[in-house]
Amino acid sequence: MRLRGAMAGLGLLGLAASAAGCNTPGDDPGPPIPVDPAALYAQMCARCHGADGRGDPEIKKTLPVRDFSNPQFQAQTTTDQVGQTIMTGKNQMPAFGGLLSVPKIQAMSGYVKRLGRTPPRPAQ
Repeated sequence: MRLRGAMAGLGLLGLAASAAGCNTPGDDPGPPIPVDPAALYAQMCARCHGADGRGDPEIKKTLPVRDFSNPQFQAQTTTDQVGQTIMTGKNQMPAFGGLLSVPKIQAMSGYVKRLGRTPPRPAQ
């Protein structure tokens, strides 16, 4: 009964939206755009967490920045937990849930977990 009431409400909302002109060609979201988690990470995370995920050395002097290569982090933290932290923030890390879609957060959380598993690059 409850589901039927919710569906009826959606039917009314759809009817109201259609009458208001919400189904016009200008409302077409267009084709989906692939998510590039490396670009998102570089834009939103690398400043503090470093390009390699080990934490920017200068930032680490003043803030407790997570090192994604830490074996304890890799063993104890799930991709879902990383996604939750990206969405809601933690300590001094800001929340990105209002800026990023769920698919982008999911892609970035997987990227963070993979990033932490890559061996460090040799210094040049």
